[in-house]
Amino acid sequence: MGGFLAVMGLAALLGGMLFFGTIMTPLVFSKLPADISGPFIRATFPRYYLYVVIASAIAAFGLLVRGNPWYALGAVLITAATLWLWLEWIPHINALRDAGQKAAFDRAHRLSVYANGIEFVVVVLLLAGLAG
Repeated sequence: MGGFLAVMGLAALLGGMLFFGTIMTPLVFSKLPADISGPFIRATFPRYYLYVVIASAIAAFGLLVRGNPWYALGAVLITAATLWLWLEWIPHINALRDAGQKAAFDRAHRLSVYANGIEFVVVVLLLAGLAG
């Protein structure tokens, strides 16, 4: 059961991250006017981060049950980082944008992109480790 939960949690996590970053976000910004695309993407982030938290927590539990505590720690770190991004960093970024602080917003946004990229790499490494 642990192996199944680990693989399914990581696979769901990888698929969701790929879809959001390579399909949904570019599509929204290329097909919707700026006054709609920004608020729309902003509204999707709580749902996206909830999805990442649930999938990574399922993966962590499965990895722990499977007997991979170091892999489980990787998934727990994804869960924790995503909770921080969701509950602390995104409201900060939104406040910067709302205040018209473009340079500060751009830096903060870049940090969130890097954080998501690191999470993605960790998921790929965890899946590769389970496959090998």
